[in-house]
Amino acid sequence: MPDASLPPPPRDWPDAFAALPLESPPADGWRRLSARLDARPRHRLPWWLAAAAALGLAVLLPWQMRTVPGTAVPAGQDATGVASATQDPLQPLYAESQQLESLLRLTRDDRVASATAAALAGDFDARIADIDAALMQPGLAPAQQRRLWEARVDTLRAAAGFASTRRWLAAHGDRYDARLVQVD
Repeated sequence: MPDASLPPPPRDWPDAFAALPLESPPADGWRRLSARLDARPRHRLPWWLAAAAALGLAVLLPWQMRTVPGTAVPAGQDATGVASATQDPLQPLYAESQQLESLLRLTRDDRVASATAAALAGDFDARIADIDAALMQPGLAPAQQRRLWEARVDTLRAAAGFASTRRWLAAHGDRYDARLVQVD
């Protein structure tokens, strides 16, 4: 036999949630939280440490791209790296491609990436692999080689720009999270 002193059970979930009592926070909760946050030690890096890191990076990047003494100078260049009159027309593209690949090795960090960023980086890698496969074909005409090397350098520039943008966003506490859309 049901107890007449109890209220009737709720008909559905909204009624059940509406019947619950409201939880009220402690009266001095905000004051205690504010006091705890103010008492917490702040871990901020000194400005000189950030300046030293920036200076180290400014020195490290050009040093990584320098020519090691005692190594052979590429054909068509003198010891200072200046092109001579008999230089191969693809030599500047070879050099820029090598520099961009070095820059990509330094700026890429695939340990943590959003799915969008990983997909775009993979797309750049696939384009470069396709161009490399085309460059390995025997009997390419010089004009075809030049077009492929220009496409390779353009793709590497785009990939380096993308990786640098991701680094810049990460340094500012943001991330690359564009939406991928395909319109047919």
